[in-house]
Amino acid sequence: MNRVLINSIKSPFFQEAWELYLSAFPIDERRELAVQEKIFTHEDYHFEIVVIENEFIGFITWWQFEGLRYIEHFATLPIHRGKGYGKSILEKFISENEEQAILEVELPNSEIDKRRIGFYERLNFKLNPHKYQQLPYRFNGAKVDLMIMSYPTKIDEVKLAKFEKDFKEKCFDGIINIV
Repeated sequence: MNRVLINSIKSPFFQEAWELYLSAFPIDERRELAVQEKIFTHEDYHFEIVVIENEFIGFITWWQFEGLRYIEHFATLPIHRGKGYGKSILEKFISENEEQAILEVELPNSEIDKRRIGFYERLNFKLNPHKYQQLPYRFNGAKVDLMIMSYPTKIDEVKLAKFEKDFKEKCFDGIINIV
């Protein structure tokens, strides 16, 4: 299993990854293609596709911050779910360095949301009690109430506030100016 960094909508496997992205995330939690093209230009952004023997399995997108890696989007193809690929991808990702990793999850309002939280908890991600709203990912989009999960420990409110400020400046103010 290999993660391959891509940096353009013309990269191999991008179209498959984009189709998965569109189907795996609600509209308010995903970018439009034109915005995604701009995000590719940021040095701290990583869009990695996952392949096994040249077969597309899924993708992980993440941002590098000082002392923190933010997993922005992560998905595997439905035909490959339940095979342990998601677990393997995240275990490798979090083992690559000692920085704290964070990600967002939907509020536990449905069985699928609860199962997703349980999946991350089995990987030792911690559910944090802090209120959190994801900034709009699209023009005329809405903020989304989500929860933060972090690895290997809970994130404190000061570090979360710094992340929110830095992420807004790095991605939104610096690139897409939606907010």
